Amino acid sequence: MSSPTPPRVRVYLGCSLDGYIAGPDDDLSWLQPPDDPTAPPADPASLGFEAFLDQVGALLMGRRTHDVVAGFGHWPYGDRPVLVATHRPLTPAAPSVRAVSGDIGALLDQGLAAAGGRDLYVDGGDLVRQALRAERVDTLTLSVLPILLGGGVRLFDGDLPRQALRFTGHHDLGHGIVQITADVKR
Repeated sequence: MSSPTPPRVRVYLGCSLDGYIAGPDDDLSWLQPPDDPTAPPADPASLGFEAFLDQVGALLMGRRTHDVVAGFGHWPYGDRPVLVATHRPLTPAAPSVRAVSGDIGALLDQGLAAAGGRDLYVDGGDLVRQALRAERVDTLTLSVLPILLGGGVRLFDGDLPRQALRFTGHHDLGHGIVQITADVKR
């Protein structure tokens, strides 16, 4: 009898080929596949986000990410607990959202506790980089879009420790989007 898989700290992001997760002024319009009348429309289920969220018990996101997502007009995370790392007063985008603060280790521990034995989704460039520096990320899923932004919010910016990865999956999502999943080797 095998033991259950322990909850993982996971990252799921879209990025440009040159490594940006947001354009200047937090522009995310480039994440939508370009209009191509000959291509079928992208099915959100085929992008894997819903299946990914089904495995997630809670989210830990940065304040900037919370504010950008709150501006979408709909809250995509349902009633999952969402912990927002901030030092400023927060007007939550949903009843399941609460502010947290502390070092990255404490934030990840709080997120894993809130996830109730399921995976923790870390979102937001700065928090993802902090979690990588702390060597606490277990899995990265990146959907790479065929665009060069040339500026904005970089995913892998600053000093990150060397970490060996093991690619566990890759998928052509259509519209030129390639999704890569990698586990951090420990």
